[in-house]
Amino acid sequence: MQKVGQVGVERSIWINAPRKRVWQAILQPDQLAQWFMPPALGAQMKRDDKGMLFVSMGGMDIPVAVTEVVRELHQLISRSVPDMLLTTTYTLEDEKGGTRLTVTMSGFEALPEKAAQERLNPSSAGWEKALNNLKAYIDGAELPFPEGYVASLYGYRRESKEAFAVERSIWIDAPRERVWQAITDPKQLQQWYSPTTPWLLSALEVGGKFYIYNVETETEIYTEVIELLDPPHQLVKRLVAKPPETPHVIAWRLAEENGGTRVTITNSGYELESDSTRHPNMEQNAFGFGMMLENLKAYNEGKALPNPYGF
Repeated sequence: MQKVGQVGVERSIWINAPRKRVWQAILQPDQLAQWFMPPALGAQMKRDDKGMLFVSMGGMDIPVAVTEVVRELHQLISRSVPDMLLTTTYTLEDEKGGTRLTVTMSGFEALPEKAAQERLNPSSAGWEKALNNLKAYIDGAELPFPEGYVASLYGYRRESKEAFAVERSIWIDAPRERVWQAITDPKQLQQWYSPTTPWLLSALEVGGKFYIYNVETETEIYTEVIELLDPPHQLVKRLVAKPPETPHVIAWRLAEENGGTRVTITNSGYELESDSTRHPNMEQNAFGFGMMLENLKAYNEGKALPNPYGF
């Protein structure tokens, strides 16, 4: 059963198991990982004593949500990090000798209208698949959707007829001009993005290039060409890619909010990828961009980087 409102998503499923069993599967990190995470990522999940849920992979613990028990065995809420904009509520009810689990996502109304609408379909479809995975897991059956849909479940995935994108956002306690310098000054970019690798910039203008110089090959690598420059509001860069790589576009948007700056990064171009690579790349990049924004926030606020080795 599904409901998709203008600014929210609701999905529901009946599971042939008591509430306590379903509750364990959505609350305990080791069980949650079994149906929630794509096995191909080789990731685990854990929760600290403050309710922060982490995905552990590649030697890193990546924060993804803050969880809170509203009513034991009945209702649980989860808020996506780092922006805390979207809230997922799990509600469990006894029904016909089993359990009716309803999942609702709210908070889309805080996003720009287009961004909110482009999140609804992937989030709705993602939860449909996730809940069927949960049912299969509890039934002891093979997962029908082993690829997982974490990016869409947390509202990080945008889809339209023309484009597929991953989008992450964070609020930073710093003026917009300060944050703008951090993403456009190569020396500052190195401080929070790649502490051990210097970046170069040919010119801060449309057509200018950010890149890393490879001394061994005497060539530019990871080249990003500026396509739009509107300081201190928007920066759009296109990644120069060599086949079979895809020329993704990264758009930075900075907006004043609550005395600080709301930074939104949108990575598009996944529609150009093959079906076999699009999904796992979107899943992994959704985590990566979140970690990157955490570093940017810490740098601008004068705090230690949560990911000191960069990306």
